[in-house]
Formats: sequence, structure tokens, C-alpha cells
Amino acid sequence: NKEISISILNNIDSFYNLIKIVNKDRYKIDKSLTEKQFFALSELKRHNKMELKNLSTQLHVSTSSLCILLNKLVEKKYVYREEDKRDRRNTFYGITKEGLEVFDEQVMKFVDVIDEKIDKLSMEDKHKLLICMNDIGEIIGKIIIGKYRK
Repeated sequence: NKEISISILNNIDSFYNLIKIVNKDRYKIDKSLTEKQFFALSELKRHNKMELKNLSTQLHVSTSSLCILLNKLVEKKYVYREEDKRDRRNTFYGITKEGLEVFDEQVMKFVDVIDEKIDKLSMEDKHKLLICMNDIGEIIGKIIIGKYRK
């Protein structure tokens, strides 16, 4: 298990660096969303509407930082804000139609940047990468939801 844990840790660092590089290249092409704004919209798209506290937890950012980020997205009309009618201390955020459109455009820009990087690989490496990524996604999913085999 230690060997696997060390390998995961090392590869997390590599994935993180790849995300940073790809996002930097995407941002050069189109500056409509920062990395944090992109991932905030991604979570809102996944959940439709979320309470500020829960979104903050999912994104691993403070509620105060997230509030500033969301206010900018509200100004751009990518996100809407809704107060809880039962408890005004709770605020919900959801993605708008415009937000969905911008998010989907940004996803395609990410795909284009990644595609450009993958294009430099040999066919054999591309095939290995596809198989490995599918396997990793499935296994990591099991780890995240806690489906361990004992």
C-alpha cells in the first residue's frame, strides 16, 4: 500500500502541474474565466444550485474568497444568487444559461489545448494513456466514494 500511496502522491503532483500548464495555455487563448471561476462553474453545473458553504467545501476555498469570486460571476451574469426563504443567512448560487454557454466554450478550449499536447505523443503512447486514464478514473472514483474491497 505504501508504494501505491507514494506513486499516487507523485502522480498527483504531475497532474496538478499538467492542469496548471493546460489552464495557463487556455487562459492565453481566452481570458473569460480564471481557473477558480472555471472550477466554480463546473461544480455549479454538476449540482445545479449549491449553498455557499457547500460550494466552499467542494472547492476547498474560504467562503469569503468564494463570495468575491461568485460576485464577479454574478456581475457577468454567469451565476445567480438566491437567498433561502426559510433562513436568510443561507445563500444559494446556481449557474445561468449564459454561464453554461461560457463554461461549455471553456471546456472545448481545454480540450483543444490538451489535444494539442497529446498530438505530440506516438499512437502507442496515446493508446496507453487512454486505457490508463479510463482505469485511473474508475479506480479513483471507487476511492472517493469509499467502495473498498477488503
